[in-house]
Amino acid sequence: MFSAVFIVLISCHKEIHQPGICLSFDDRSVNEWFSLRELFLKYDVKATFFVSEFDSLSVEEIEKLHLLEKDGHEIASHGARHVDAEKFIKKYSYKEYLKTEIDASIISMQKSGFNPVSFAYPYGSKYWFTDYMLLKKFKCTRGVADLRAEKDLTQHNELFYSFNGDNEFTALDIDRVSNLSKEMMIAALDRAQQENEVLLLFAHVPSSTSQNDYSFDVDFLKSLFKESSNRNLKFYRYSDLCK
Repeated sequence: MFSAVFIVLISCHKEIHQPGICLSFDDRSVNEWFSLRELFLKYDVKATFFVSEFDSLSVEEIEKLHLLEKDGHEIASHGARHVDAEKFIKKYSYKEYLKTEIDASIISMQKSGFNPVSFAYPYGSKYWFTDYMLLKKFKCTRGVADLRAEKDLTQHNELFYSFNGDNEFTALDIDRVSNLSKEMMIAALDRAQQENEVLLLFAHVPSSTSQNDYSFDVDFLKSLFKESSNRNLKFYRYSDLCK
């Protein structure tokens, strides 16, 4: 009898996670991101917006970020000056990097009423010591995946989070530069669903007409949302994953 009760109590306290997607957007295209607001609401998408050069935003752009945050999105840091961490540190110092890129970003965001807990490296430039330093200031960091010759997304384990307590993440760029097909994305969504994982993705500027490498097709994003909904995948923010 005691054993049965003990097992039930353990089961009740075991946290059950829903597979899903962690989608983020980089840089400072606030107006373009905001244009997707109704699409986010339609599919119950919660995303993380990694904002760079925050002190150069207009009052109207900051108001739009507050509205996105009110919708449930996360507003996070992408650096005060959007520098390549490795190159900057080699040229100047760790101390200068923390002062001008990290602390300056946190301070300017806090002055506008945001409290960033996640950080995405510009250009994905990072190494173990930058993570060591930044995880003293943020709950988690995000880098960038390099697909190289292997285009089967299901073979890139670093793109999938398995609720194991990690706080250093690697995401895949879904901009035009990555040349992702719908079939490649569906295979990745299927793995996330079947293995109870979270697929990590990021993008920059939404556009249905531009051919800029760092823009993404809005129709591709809509397709991603529809396929995710069909698989009952939940959208997570980085602040959700690194609690």
